[in-house]
Amino acid sequence: MSKRYKFNTRWNKDVLRCACLFGNPCCDRFKTCEVLELTLDPYGDIEECMKARKYKRMNGSIVQK
Repeated sequence: MSKRYKFNTRWNKDVLRCACLFGNPCCDRFKTCEVLELTLDPYGDIEECMKARKYKRMNGSIVQK
């Protein structure tokens, strides 16, 4: 369920100065940008979280004890 995104990024040494999605028509400096691929996995640690044996419902959501 992870999604992959491509970003045009500009850096000043170790500081990120600009980041926009790859193919953004408003980006006028895309020729000088570095392309980064990022993966978003919002449920990456769900297996580790669900290993606990005791849960309780609190304010409409399930939490570990």
